[in-house]
Amino acid sequence: MIRRLDHWIGTRLFHPPIIWLCQRTGMTQYAVARYGWMLAAWTLVMRISFNGLGDWIFSALILVVTLLETWRAAVTPDAPTRRNDGLRLIILVFALIDVVKLVYVSAHQAFPGFSWTEAWDVFALVAEYAKTIDTIPPRRRRDVRTTAARQRG
Repeated sequence: MIRRLDHWIGTRLFHPPIIWLCQRTGMTQYAVARYGWMLAAWTLVMRISFNGLGDWIFSALILVVTLLETWRAAVTPDAPTRRNDGLRLIILVFALIDVVKLVYVSAHQAFPGFSWTEAWDVFALVAEYAKTIDTIPPRRRRDVRTTAARQRG
């Protein structure tokens, strides 16, 4: 059931905006995946807190991962990446839990506030669903067909 849900969410919610973005900007789906993971890493930086030694170690790890993802997005954005279905399903499950938690908190509070957790979920899912797109279809050119018909007539 989770695999069918994963396929439906990917093809209905994530693929159309990713394909639209790729067609308009000329990026590949691999570049969208790299930039998505870069933005997801940046949202982790926004969640850093320095309260104890464990937080300092976790924060240093987050900063290293963020620098690595930013470097990978800058140097090799179009390098093909392998898709990881297991990781995508784990992220999807946590995103669904976060959505349920957000709905519950919204029902019990007047203004629940913004959480970087939801932003991380969105960026990570965009990155992973971009890897599932095999090819980007070309944009349709309606003007070319009408211009050719006018030249013949």
